Amino acid sequence: MRKKLALAAVLGAFVLVGGLPGFILGRVGRYQVAAPQLVSYRPSIRCEGQVCPSEGYDLLSAGLYLVEERYVALGDPIGEGEALATLIPATGQAVLYLQTQGSGLGQELDQTALAALAQGYNGLAQTEGLDLWTVGEGTADEPVTVTSPVAGVVTREFPAPGSVVKPGAVLASVEGRGTCYARLTVGERDAAKLTVGDQAILTGEGVGQTPCGGTVTKIYPGTRKELSGTVTQNVVDIEVSIQPEGQEVDIRPGFSVKAQIFTENERQMMVVPYESVRQDGEDTEYVMVAGRYRLEKRPVTTGQETLDGVEIIDGLGLDELVTVLPDETGGEGEQRYLLEMEKGE
Repeated sequence: MRKKLALAAVLGAFVLVGGLPGFILGRVGRYQVAAPQLVSYRPSIRCEGQVCPSEGYDLLSAGLYLVEERYVALGDPIGEGEALATLIPATGQAVLYLQTQGSGLGQELDQTALAALAQGYNGLAQTEGLDLWTVGEGTADEPVTVTSPVAGVVTREFPAPGSVVKPGAVLASVEGRGTCYARLTVGERDAAKLTVGDQAILTGEGVGQTPCGGTVTKIYPGTRKELSGTVTQNVVDIEVSIQPEGQEVDIRPGFSVKAQIFTENERQMMVVPYESVRQDGEDTEYVMVAGRYRLEKRPVTTGQETLDGVEIIDGLGLDELVTVLPDETGGEGEQRYLLEMEKGE
């Protein structure tokens, strides 16, 4: 009888010992944790626009002309000083250059300017806000050769030979291709963050898909209305110089361009994965910090949200580990670990 009791006690002990790991493991949880990371961050805004030539000219008639011959057609490349056309003036008069695109938005002649032009280019040259100078001048029946003020492309060709042009008419237009800038549209709120001199990175078809640097050179005063889908919003136009800095950049006037404009200096910040930051019923943000034997619920102050994660301003140290939601998996190369500890907070 005693042998049977002893055998039963031994068997019971084996069962108890064998079941102990299962009992213990039943109270042990597996948690995925991540270490906070220091990353570089620089606040910026993103916007779009197009590449514009820094030099664009309309050629204006300061009198009555007959087009004798034209030498270039629409879209033709043209060199500086190269002949565009020959005109025969009715009386002693001149052809004028009007720079229209150097400011980015261009200009149009108002009725006062047209009246001054009809009276002679000297009157028009004194009109405020217009940049004019003589291209060619002659006497009656003496041909005038009109040349290009800049190396570029003909964007509006002369009228056909035999045509008569009146004072104030635009004879032709030439767009310079030597230097260009990006004209961008920025939302009113973002524009308030910008200052002249801010650095930018430009991409898109306008720069041949080759990222290159740029600098904000002009912020237009005031706002204008722009329709975005079905919503009208206030926007501001800005100009950004294109600075390839030794790169082989294919700058294409008229093509679209995207810009990332930096509004502050670069700084270091501590981030944790998005899945680590949670909210309780009071909208207080917190993380679960992994201690040696248990988890600690820790309120934190968050900042910027970036591609790397959420910035932690206060409440967490770089040497601590935070849990990640169990149904999320870490990306390759991230400092994430599996930690086993007793369940419960």
